[in-house]
Amino acid sequence: MAKKNNRVNVIICKQFIKQRKTAFIVSLCNVIILLILSYLIGNQAIFTGEDLNKYAWMEWIKEKSGLSKNKEKRKDVIFVNVAYDKQLIERHDEYGITIGNCDITDRGKLRSLLEVLQKIDNYKYIFMDVRFEKGFNSSDDSTLFSQIKKMRNIVVANHSDIELLDSSLLPKAALNDYAATIVETNFMRYEYLKNNKPSMALYAYRELTGNTIDRHICFYTCNHRLCYKSLFINASIEKWSEFNDQQSKMYYNLGSDLLDNYSVEDMASLIKGKYVVIGDMVEDLHDTYSGPKPGSVITFYAFMALMNGEHFVRYIFMIFLGMIYFFISLSLFESDSVIMKIPFIKKSRSKFIHFCISFIEYSFLLLMVMVVLNLLFGIATSIMLPSLYFAIQKTILKIKKQKI
Repeated sequence: MAKKNNRVNVIICKQFIKQRKTAFIVSLCNVIILLILSYLIGNQAIFTGEDLNKYAWMEWIKEKSGLSKNKEKRKDVIFVNVAYDKQLIERHDEYGITIGNCDITDRGKLRSLLEVLQKIDNYKYIFMDVRFEKGFNSSDDSTLFSQIKKMRNIVVANHSDIELLDSSLLPKAALNDYAATIVETNFMRYEYLKNNKPSMALYAYRELTGNTIDRHICFYTCNHRLCYKSLFINASIEKWSEFNDQQSKMYYNLGSDLLDNYSVEDMASLIKGKYVVIGDMVEDLHDTYSGPKPGSVITFYAFMALMNGEHFVRYIFMIFLGMIYFFISLSLFESDSVIMKIPFIKKSRSKFIHFCISFIEYSFLLLMVMVVLNLLFGIATSIMLPSLYFAIQKTILKIKKQKI
């Protein structure tokens, strides 16, 4: 009896596929196209379609429910604030005439900190997100740059719109730019590779692990695995403009905290086995979905995303998304929505349930997929492309039915 039922089920399944052969082929093609396009768009730094308001709410939910892992990233890092450590320098015009003064980060204090760190030599890595632009010279430059060149595991910020003050820093420098436009001013994605030049995060990752991101026309690999060269960076909801008590400081001021009040032994205990991120934690703020964040902090979170392997394409989730796309595409060939295919809904005689379901289409299903992936696995997925794609497919099928 069981064998007979199995044969009947197989026959019904074959007939179902045969009757919808075109729909199956088109849906499979749609899956391939959508997955490739989603990957290509995911490698861009802007216009990727993430809804920042939704991600802000989801981050709030994760924070309240204990699902967020972002605060764990701060357990092995020390943030050093240089916003209050300035020195005045003269500014000159193109003819060398003095036109006034401006302030820069106190490079003498930076040298002093690096000297202590070199003496202790128990840190993991140093991120120096300080601008060393040509034309902004100080009397401490030569000794500071000489000290930087002596340090192990250190990267210095460079920018595509400036020329470094000293070209000898180039071997230890990497880009630290943030993409924005007139219509997209919020920071959304961190770009690890720009014009084949590594970012600070990728530079540090490459130095610590020996792996890097390689470009192959439109695709990218890391350690022979398909990966993204741009990531949506998850960040916890924290107000970086506020001070906390000494036990839970978000950052330490370079002069008033570390250099003035910490002995070499105290600093050795504080920094042991940790990453040291040096930058402006007060004024260099970028708008993100979870509030303003210092650029140095974003860079560190981007680095940790690499260390955690978040840049690798996770095929299990690609298969999951492919199945969702396939069934949505297939359902558009039918008169009922994909949700009406769910057995308990299909068998329900409740008019109220059917009335409510009539308002739910593929966009809601995609939204739920986005929410689940982000809440449970921390994966950011844009539903803009598939929503637009299926809207076009639905319109085309509707026009064809009307012609028939």
